Amino acid sequence: MTSAETSCGGLVKLQKTAPSVVAVGETFTYTLNAVALCDIAETVVTDHLPAGVTYVSSDPAAEVSGAKLTWNLGNLNRNEARSLKVTVKASAKGDLVNCATVHALPRVCVTTMVGEAKLAITKTGPATALLNSDVTYNVTVSNTGNITARNVVLTDPVPAGLGGSPVTVNLGDLAAGASRTVPVTFKATQRGKACNVATADSSNAGKVSAEACTVVQQPGLKITKTTDDKSLLINRTATYAIKVQNTGDTTLTGVVVTDTAAAGTTIVEAAGGSISGNTATWNLGELAPGASKDLTVKINSKEPGTFCNTAAVSSAQGLRDSSQACSEWIGVTGVLVEVVDDPDPIQVGEGTTFKIVVQNQGSTRDLRDIVVKAKFNAEMDPVSASNNATISGKAITFPSVATLAPKASLTYTIKGKALKPGDHRLEVEVTTKERQVPITELESTTVY
Repeated sequence: MTSAETSCGGLVKLQKTAPSVVAVGETFTYTLNAVALCDIAETVVTDHLPAGVTYVSSDPAAEVSGAKLTWNLGNLNRNEARSLKVTVKASAKGDLVNCATVHALPRVCVTTMVGEAKLAITKTGPATALLNSDVTYNVTVSNTGNITARNVVLTDPVPAGLGGSPVTVNLGDLAAGASRTVPVTFKATQRGKACNVATADSSNAGKVSAEACTVVQQPGLKITKTTDDKSLLINRTATYAIKVQNTGDTTLTGVVVTDTAAAGTTIVEAAGGSISGNTATWNLGELAPGASKDLTVKINSKEPGTFCNTAAVSSAQGLRDSSQACSEWIGVTGVLVEVVDDPDPIQVGEGTTFKIVVQNQGSTRDLRDIVVKAKFNAEMDPVSASNNATISGKAITFPSVATLAPKASLTYTIKGKALKPGDHRLEVEVTTKERQVPITELESTTVY
């Protein structure tokens, strides 16, 4: 093999290698190797085929113009090498002097990146929130471009339905690929859907906005208790209707209803619930918005009086309500009327005294508005009467007595005078507020 090399002004080194001896008619290959000694441009290698050879091929393919082969290598970086191969055929005897040249220019480059700052913004928050609670959103501003976003400012105004102060945050410069997350908190002040928009602006990356919406909900729990048994006799059972309602727009859990009967009364039935002592309990669990539950409790009293009992409801969300209903249990009264005359019998012109006793035989209830009346017949006239009674002809009326306690009694006296012989009858009538139909008692007196 034979080789030769040269350098071009310290820019590029060109080396050429070929066989030392070949035979006439033989095809052979020689190689050119160009090595950049610095960064160069417009690099051109030219090979001149000598007389006595015939061009066969080149790799990479050269531009062929007669006996001149040209390769335009363009830009080469320092130490970058390019290898060129040429295949020819020896067609005549003699020395083949094959020369190549290289041309290049020194290359100096600077790089200036032309980039774009690009803002992106996301805003996340709760889908629902309770009225009067704090609602926190996370606003994230990102630079998805490849250069720094300058003078980035985040603003978030207060939307309708939420309360608080508008937010302005100076984020400054945001490097390429960087992001900042800012929490923003408002207060839910109004039921319904509240949407607010956060905006990020900059001096070189434009303006972007993002919206997040929250449905503000108000929980509500109500209980009502009613009864048609406003008044009933002792030892009778009063029935109470209890209605529990979810008046809000959130599902309530852990709903528990209790009904506590007053001292002196007894819970005898709590359908669907449990009874412990004087308290009935219902574990209702979950109650959907707008849903309601109807319950019934039955209470008995052996004592007279007005008794109120309270139903209460609570939920796992901390909601509470209560409702009260009252019933009056009335005692049973018994009225005893006794009339006795003394003396008996009497003669015409003589007098006798009638003693009237009215007793409340009941044990639990007062008699009210007691009125006693008496009436003489033809054989006798009234002379006088106790207790400020009014006498009108043969009729006597005693003043009304407001109340008469159980086992207590009232005593009245009437003096009468016999007018003619016969069997006299004194008729006594007693009425009370509880007994509007008169109780009648007759006392016979013999007049001779």
